[in-house]
Amino acid sequence: MAWYTPSVIPRLARYVLREAAGLYVLGALSLCLLLSIDLLSVLARFLVEQGATWASVGRLLLFKLPWFLHLTLPVAVVFAVLLVSGRLAKDAELRAAYAGAVPPRALLVPLVAGGVLVSGIALVNNGWLEPLGEAAYQAEIQGFLYVRPPAATQTDAAFVVPDQGVFSAARIRADRDVPGHAELLGVLAVLGDGTVVSAVRGRWDAEARTWALEEVERTIPAGERERLAQLTLPFALEATPEETLARPQQQTLTELSRRVQAAQAVGADASAPRFEFHRRVADASSAAVFALVAASLGLRVRGRGSGFGWTIVLLVVFWAAWTFTGALFENGVLGPAVAAWSTPALVAVIGLLLAWRVMHR
Repeated sequence: MAWYTPSVIPRLARYVLREAAGLYVLGALSLCLLLSIDLLSVLARFLVEQGATWASVGRLLLFKLPWFLHLTLPVAVVFAVLLVSGRLAKDAELRAAYAGAVPPRALLVPLVAGGVLVSGIALVNNGWLEPLGEAAYQAEIQGFLYVRPPAATQTDAAFVVPDQGVFSAARIRADRDVPGHAELLGVLAVLGDGTVVSAVRGRWDAEARTWALEEVERTIPAGERERLAQLTLPFALEATPEETLARPQQQTLTELSRRVQAAQAVGADASAPRFEFHRRVADASSAAVFALVAASLGLRVRGRGSGFGWTIVLLVVFWAAWTFTGALFENGVLGPAVAAWSTPALVAVIGLLLAWRVMHR
């Protein structure tokens, strides 16, 4: 028979969430400060060597804040949940709740719900704020280092355009002055009728959807060759050079999704933007996963010391697996989606097993 009234559990859940929220903010601020130490040394050099103003340094820190939050938003969940549960256990509040027939799941569910809320915030940060901040940060840095920012470049690029053929270039470099245009070097195209076209250089016009080539050699299927000063080939790619050549880290989830679709439509390699897309979403989901594991552990641990111990173990294991799967992707062992989701999926399975034990206590 339950000793508590129906209003006790909601009040207890709100009490626990308030305690966790305070610790969460403290943990997030502390982690951001730790992560900023290396950046502060770089910014100090800019102050001395590049003549940067304090306003510029402040902007650079602000631009990097979403990158700090990428890590701290999910990690601070572990810090908050395990510490608040450890404090409740040390002060015998958990024991009193359990003695009053309050089931552990009454505390588990609101803590996990808090983690889901943080995952939503992290998704907005990782998907949109972080790439915008990174692009602004790089633009600010390049303003100190270069008279003109370096153009986005890709080497050994290849595209399969349906009904047109295969297009490749040894180097594609976006035109800094003309949006939608790019310089081509070392062009080779195999058209749909079997004609092979090679050119020393060319120009990609995304609005006209053409490759305008110079110093061209064209070989028809019969084997006859001809040299041309210029030749324009249709190139019906939906994406612009800026979208195709941009660093995935500087593109939002919306832009990454369009880039992946455009690359897949023409047979280009989309593994890097796909991995970046899945990694950001998976990292955001880690807050909910951490809340599940931390709450399941925290409702069983005794005292503050155990909370700290499990915090270290959980984060070390997650970081090692996260780094390892990223390295496996870079070496072609794992696909982008598998590499991005395998670590949070593994931790989620552990969390579900621990939660099952808590729910059936």
